[in-house]
Amino acid sequence: MAIRFSIDEISKSNRHTLGRDIDVAVFRLIRFMDLEKYLGRGAHGVIYECGRELGQSLNPKNIDDLIKFCEEYKIGKIEVVNKNPIQIRVYECISCSGLPEVGETLCWFEGGFIAGCLEKILNKKVRAKETHCAGLGDDFCQFEITTL
Repeated sequence: MAIRFSIDEISKSNRHTLGRDIDVAVFRLIRFMDLEKYLGRGAHGVIYECGRELGQSLNPKNIDDLIKFCEEYKIGKIEVVNKNPIQIRVYECISCSGLPEVGETLCWFEGGFIAGCLEKILNKKVRAKETHCAGLGDDFCQFEITTL
């Protein structure tokens, strides 16, 4: 049985001197562990699905809810660059901003998160495919959204 916490429960802390913020390096150390070693070749899909589930659980009513959440929790700055087809950019992405080019996209969690939020907003199944990323040498992440 999985332990689940609400966003309100997770947001509380008793870190009176250290506070709530952590350095992005700590997040990335956890995020970029060799998960394929433990989860196999489908590790990226698992991370995407975790993000998708989180996005759905927030039950956003509109794109502004997504934008606000991402800025409040410092995931990144969200911009809708096209509405048909939907293209969403993430600037200052928590996962990849400032990382070196490695020849592949890195932001599976963010893609899943965006997909989950949009599924609630649009009331349709969607897929978010990352087309731009620091891992590809870009200054932003961009996700192409497809309704299924």
